[in-house]
Amino acid sequence: MKKWIFILLASTGFAALPPLAQGIREYEALLSDPKFYQLLGSAETIRDILRTDHGFLVFTEHYVMKVDVLYRGRDQRLIGPAQFELVFEEPIDLRGR
Repeated sequence: MKKWIFILLASTGFAALPPLAQGIREYEALLSDPKFYQLLGSAETIRDILRTDHGFLVFTEHYVMKVDVLYRGRDQRLIGPAQFELVFEEPIDLRGR
């Protein structure tokens, strides 16, 4: 009986990454994506990255940019991280306000 309980807990307890680990993967993907640098330019200084319900808001000295995180369909019983892609919107120039 104890063996079956352990198997049940092991199979459900590791169904996906914990939220902190998943979030770190998403931040790392954002910061390492070449499109991120292409849209903002390497001379920009990141001031803040805010997590939203659908992704991120990135603030630099001169721009704000929305980045959506789209999760790909997956079987939640699988072990490992959720698969996702980043969708970058055009940055908004804050100097034109």
